[in-house]
Amino acid sequence: MSFCPVLNDGTEHVQWIYNLFGSCVYGWQESVSVLLGYLSIFCWLNAQMPQVIKNYKLRDAESLSFSFLTVWLTGDVANLIGCIITKQLPFQLYLSIYYTIIDTILCAQWLYYVKYVDNPIRRWMDDKEDGEQRIERVQTTFSGSRKERTNEQSSLLNNADNKKKYVTMMFCFGFYLNSSILSEIFIEKENKMIWIGRFFAWLCTFLYLSSRLPQIYQNFRRQSVQGLSMALFFFAAMGNLTYVLSIFTNPYSTRASMLEAVPYIIGSAGTLLFDATIFGQYALFNRHKKDRSIV
Repeated sequence: MSFCPVLNDGTEHVQWIYNLFGSCVYGWQESVSVLLGYLSIFCWLNAQMPQVIKNYKLRDAESLSFSFLTVWLTGDVANLIGCIITKQLPFQLYLSIYYTIIDTILCAQWLYYVKYVDNPIRRWMDDKEDGEQRIERVQTTFSGSRKERTNEQSSLLNNADNKKKYVTMMFCFGFYLNSSILSEIFIEKENKMIWIGRFFAWLCTFLYLSSRLPQIYQNFRRQSVQGLSMALFFFAAMGNLTYVLSIFTNPYSTRASMLEAVPYIIGSAGTLLFDATIFGQYALFNRHKKDRSIV
């Protein structure tokens, strides 16, 4: 038995959507908006996992930019804090927790496979392998890629100051936004949660837009996207696209609600452009690789 009321014009809710999701949805336009929203959630739930699996299979994460991962993680942490402060729905809180956990796993993989290669856990795992295979693998890993790793590490050291400046600028910008709205928060105490929610919305937008730039630069510097899971960026792009479409197809959108959604629209639509750049890099570098193999 459903508990969705009949509208004044006699319109009844869509029964199958209610049966699946428990949502009272009326008409085809609202149905499209709601389904696009759930499709966006599905895409985001599957975005980072292919990269986690690929890192594990390759036993490497050098293709990923650590700045990309940390900025993405910071954005999801800000999103989580915003959900807690503004008391969002439980499923939104659970999604934020999931995103933070999966981002943390990716960061941990980068530290494990790239930053701290000779760690106790890895040595223990290696000791369980056959001696001859272990020697061959170690020689392949450390001598075959030593020159490349040394060059990359020296490049990372050379760019350390730039990365520190990048992260410092990012947080300074965030604190600047925070300080600029603090006066309004204290003046309008009754709207405090609204302003805090807006702050974290814009902060997340800035972080998500910034996150792709280090990865695009690293791909350009390496002239390769080998090791990257394109499924990550595909699901992320689809998640952003369906989310934006769900906002624009919502029949109950008002001018006020659209203004509140501006940071989310900018963040989602903006990252689509950066994801398109990464797809372009994938096509370009793979074509060059094929051309070199033919020659």
